[in-house]
Amino acid sequence: MYIAKDYDERKAEFLDTAMALFLERGYDDTSVTAIIDAVGVSKGAFYHYFRTKEDLLDEIAARAGEQALALTEPVVEDTGLSAIDKMNEMFARTNAFKAQNNDLMITLARVFYSDRNALLRARMSRRSVEATAPALARIFAQGNAEGSMGVAHPEQTAALILELGATVVSGFARRLGELDTDPAVAGKLLLSMEVYTESVERILGVAPGSLKLVDDSLMSLVRGATKKERKR
Repeated sequence: MYIAKDYDERKAEFLDTAMALFLERGYDDTSVTAIIDAVGVSKGAFYHYFRTKEDLLDEIAARAGEQALALTEPVVEDTGLSAIDKMNEMFARTNAFKAQNNDLMITLARVFYSDRNALLRARMSRRSVEATAPALARIFAQGNAEGSMGVAHPEQTAALILELGATVVSGFARRLGELDTDPAVAGKLLLSMEVYTESVERILGVAPGSLKLVDDSLMSLVRGATKKERKR
């Protein structure tokens, strides 16, 4: 049954429904018709909001970028924190969110990082970097002013670090499935994050040990994935 909704509410429904279908079936195997049927509207209604399925994908990616920025912007604006403290707080908040939504994160990791969702993943990752890099660059500029960092090109360095982080997370997610057959993978996953932290410290020119990008909340996510695999 068709229910009238305002523009933003209906658009959000399209985005939420499409995202769920993409994760379930894969982007390529989800048709516009399937999205329309799931929302329960006419074909014309879909094209009132989006020109194509790829246009809808761009909107999903843009929303993900906005959500990422919403998580980091309050930290960037906090005048009481040093640049290094801001870096650590940004990662602490992200890790805490993942740990608090343990089962969801594990499920999403298995589906989101599958080959069938490569385009969806690439588009969302690019939008997230575009949205977050300027905020991160401001932290680097602050670090330069404080003398704790030595970043010649803050904006380019911010994008590089975020892209490197996305690569590490992708490998991290893909290896979660190996936990059941190889318990040693948990240690390897955490080591990869520690290596990422060391690399970021060198790129930024901060003192070794200054950054804590891997914390107990992230470790609990790995432990949770290990327990979940063992129950299967």
